[in-house]
Amino acid sequence: MMHNFDEILAQYKPMIYHMIKKLHIQQDHDIYFQEGLLALWKAWERFDENEGAFTPFAYQSIRGGMLTYMRKDNRYKEKEVIVAEEFWEMKMDGGTDRTLEEEFLACYADHLSLQQKKWILFTFHYQWTTAEIAQYEGVSQSAVKKWKKGAMDKLKANNETAW
Repeated sequence: MMHNFDEILAQYKPMIYHMIKKLHIQQDHDIYFQEGLLALWKAWERFDENEGAFTPFAYQSIRGGMLTYMRKDNRYKEKEVIVAEEFWEMKMDGGTDRTLEEEFLACYADHLSLQQKKWILFTFHYQWTTAEIAQYEGVSQSAVKKWKKGAMDKLKANNETAW
């Protein structure tokens, strides 16, 4: 006899964390935990005691739910990267449709990495916050702050050598 879902959750919560670790999920732990939780709940609803034990069924359901989400997320990110690359090719190729402000920023960004150039453009041209840049780029705010630090260090070093 299956118990209420709270008891099932208490028993199988470690399995969800185990699956996150086993699948080598490095970021978005909360999202994957939620996917595992949803898969466990669906398994609990669908389970037929006459079919066998619940534990292997729950394990495969949690694993399948996380892998399905991972595939969908990877497909989305691949499409997003293609669009982002086209955007940067258009913005950083020296095209004639750049605004004066973009041209001005680009001349200071020649020696910066792509991420640092993105930080410069988004911060000074579009007036985006660190959180907005992180969300758009699909990275942590910490990563964006590292882009900023690297860009600022290079700009300061370049400015000091220019004088």
